[in-house]
Amino acid sequence: MHFSAVCIVSLCLVLSLCLVSGSSVMVIVFEQSDRTVLIPEAIIYADGKIAGKTDVNGAYNLSFEGHLPNIRVVKGGYTEWTGSPTENDTAILVPLLVRNSTLHVEVFDADTLIPVQDAYIVVTSEDGIRYEARSGFEGKASLGLRADQVYSLEINAPNFQAIHDTVVTGGDSTTVQYSLVRNDRISIRVLDSVSSYPIQSAHIEADGIKIGTTNDRGILISNISRNVEHIFDISADGYEPSHVSRTISFEDQVVDFPLVKAKSTIFVSVYNRDQKPLSNASVQMDGIMIGDTNEFGRLMIPSLEIRPYEFIVNRDGYKRNTLTFTPGKETSELVVVLESEFIDLEAKVIDAYGAPLREVSVFLLGDAQETLNSCETDLNGTCMLPAIEGKMYRIKAEKGGYYPNSTSANTETNPNTIVLHNPATVSNGSSAPFPFIPVAATLILLIAGAGLFMFLSKRQRPRRRSHSNRRKSL
Repeated sequence: MHFSAVCIVSLCLVLSLCLVSGSSVMVIVFEQSDRTVLIPEAIIYADGKIAGKTDVNGAYNLSFEGHLPNIRVVKGGYTEWTGSPTENDTAILVPLLVRNSTLHVEVFDADTLIPVQDAYIVVTSEDGIRYEARSGFEGKASLGLRADQVYSLEINAPNFQAIHDTVVTGGDSTTVQYSLVRNDRISIRVLDSVSSYPIQSAHIEADGIKIGTTNDRGILISNISRNVEHIFDISADGYEPSHVSRTISFEDQVVDFPLVKAKSTIFVSVYNRDQKPLSNASVQMDGIMIGDTNEFGRLMIPSLEIRPYEFIVNRDGYKRNTLTFTPGKETSELVVVLESEFIDLEAKVIDAYGAPLREVSVFLLGDAQETLNSCETDLNGTCMLPAIEGKMYRIKAEKGGYYPNSTSANTETNPNTIVLHNPATVSNGSSAPFPFIPVAATLILLIAGAGLFMFLSKRQRPRRRSHSNRRKSL
């Protein structure tokens, strides 16, 4: 509503005649610009509390008691006004300055993301004021509007579908973007049936003829005929192929085709280095325990999506194996070879002269001197014992006719040599304990033999006659 300044002053005088001085004041709000406009729906605050809103004539009768109130006037799209009436005021003229805001509009092709040039943009305010602009080379246009206002927006461009929207301007600047859908072609979009994510590189055939492959946004732009039934065959890696009939109407701009992820079954087969199946091997997939292999070293995992998985296979006595595997469309097998946790500790047994000794029993001893493993030497005097790499052990060797011996050993000192002595070589110095019992037994036998010999020799010697007997004979 437009009035001259004289009309506003006259309105204030008329209203003031109807008011009781000191108990109320008429607040009249108008736009301070090159045009005189009374502002309705302006919010009036008195001493920080909402008192009311101006009517269609931009006026509000503010009643008060006691002291003169502090008045604050607020209206969207305008700067605030604060003040207080004087003691004799019956009306207050409140001029509000317009707050401007720039609306930046950006338009681009929904299929190619290329800016749309020469798009006709019309913005209409709630009071019917129209603002017009056209997009430039970069698909952008700017319109000077009022801040904090609601506007209706319409965009039209040749060969594109029209856009209708409502925008609310903010502070100094507001930017909006719109993707325009073409009227002269169709966008075929392929999506994941569960997540609705676009599927890139999906192959599309229409009526048996390949028409293209989707881009990184899952879209293929086509000029396929409308209002005609077509047979579409769509395929993508990791998804079940789709065979569907569809009639595209003239109103359709984007046609969606959902694809279901393909499922696969895999068998995990676990072997050792000798290709022997390993039972009770635990299998984890993407950090989740799936189960253990059976007596044939196998575990079946059904209904897997065709995508990479991380598998961790472990078994006591073997090193953990971590690997990535992608199942195929058909049933597939994942073969896992586990390396033994142990490596060979080589023992070599020789005699005092350095000659290898065969058929010697060699024992691997633990920390408590318990037997962990054992082996028997071959023609070269060597044998292998499974042991943990780098750990210190003791090995003991035993063979008939030789004194047992032991020594410290580990896998890093291969071959670990043990010398065995027999009674003939023990006097030459040996690390074997001195055989006190055999030596003592030998000495006893020697002494007993000497005594027996002396006793037998004494009995066989002739007896000498005494003097007395000889005299008698004589």
